[in-house]
Amino acid sequence: MLVPIIIAVVCFVAGVVAASRWLPDLEAGMLGTIAFFIVCGLCGAVVAIVGAYIYLIVRDVEQSGKLEILNPIAGLLAAMLRDGGTVAGLALIAYLLAPKPPREATSLAGEATGPPDTVST
Repeated sequence: MLVPIIIAVVCFVAGVVAASRWLPDLEAGMLGTIAFFIVCGLCGAVVAIVGAYIYLIVRDVEQSGKLEILNPIAGLLAAMLRDGGTVAGLALIAYLLAPKPPREATSLAGEATGPPDTVST
């Protein structure tokens, strides 16, 4: 019983670390920080759900000893996509509703209109 809990915790931590590293910036401040933690937590939950279902699928295949149990595997895969997809959708909604940092003004050519950082010769 300890193995599924360890798998879920490790997957959760991996999902949170990956989301916090590669998630695009949100607005600085209290609301942006709360949204960032919510989105990272939900992404970790998605990875934990998928990891737990993969463990269940592998355990069922090992216990049966053959790959002729396609119906239970298909049921577990459908449940994994349903549960993980729901939480992933909530994470996406939370990210899209979170405040984004202000963008720099750009010209029609796509160049920044602010003062140059360096002088080119």
